[in-house]
Amino acid sequence: MTKLFCLPYAGSSSTIFSPWRNLLDQSIELVALELPGHGTRMTEPLLYDVKSVAEDLYRQAKPHLKGSDYAIFGHSMGSLLAYELQRKIASEEKKEPVHVFFSGRFPPHIPEKQVLHQLPDSELKKAIIDMGGVPEAFSKNDQVLNFFLPILRADFQLLETYQCPSVDPVQCEISVFYGKCDLPSVLFDLNDWHRYTKQQCHFYEFNGDHFFINQRTAEVVARINLILERTGVV
Repeated sequence: MTKLFCLPYAGSSSTIFSPWRNLLDQSIELVALELPGHGTRMTEPLLYDVKSVAEDLYRQAKPHLKGSDYAIFGHSMGSLLAYELQRKIASEEKKEPVHVFFSGRFPPHIPEKQVLHQLPDSELKKAIIDMGGVPEAFSKNDQVLNFFLPILRADFQLLETYQCPSVDPVQCEISVFYGKCDLPSVLFDLNDWHRYTKQQCHFYEFNGDHFFINQRTAEVVARINLILERTGVV
C-alpha cells in the first residue's frame, strides 16, 4: 500500500481531498494532512512560518511511513509544504518518496510576487475574492469572510516570509500540475521545477483556473493513478 500525503491550498483544509478517496486506486491510501488552526484542528493555534508547519506535518506523517512507500501531493501553498515535508522526511527517516506532485505553484526558490498578509482587512477580503475559489454566497457574507480571514492571513504570512534555504533536488521523478487559465505568476516560472529533481520532471496541463483540482477532480486523480502505476507501486 502506497501512502499519498496530500497538502491543501491556503485557507482550506484536509476535507478538499475527501472526494479523492473513491477515485484513487485501491493500492493507494490517501493521507490528507491538516495544518493547525484549520479544519479538524480549528481549535489549535495557527502557525505562521513554514519550518514550524513542516515539523507539524512530519509528526502527522511519521506513523504512516513504516513499511510503506509514499508519495506527496500539494496544491498551491501545499506545493511549497510538499517540498519542505519531503526534505524533512528524507532528513529524519532517510526515506525518499516514490513521486512528488507539485500543483498550482511556482518553485520554492522564487519569492512571492505580492504581500497580502499585511493588508488591512477590507483590502485582504477584496484580494481573496479577486483570486477566485470563494463561492459567491461566501464572498457576499462578511461573517464567513471574517471567520476565515485570520486563517488566510496566517497562511499568506508563512508563504510570503518563506526563504528557500537551497534547491534540494529529490531522487524521484516529479510531476507539475497546472491549470490552463491559472495566474500568470504561476505559469511564468513553471519550467524552473526541473531543478527540483535528479530524475525527470513531467508537466501536465488541466482545463481550469488556479482551482482546477476542484473543477477537474476526476481527471487529476486519474492522472495521479496513472503516474503512480508507472512507478510500479500501483
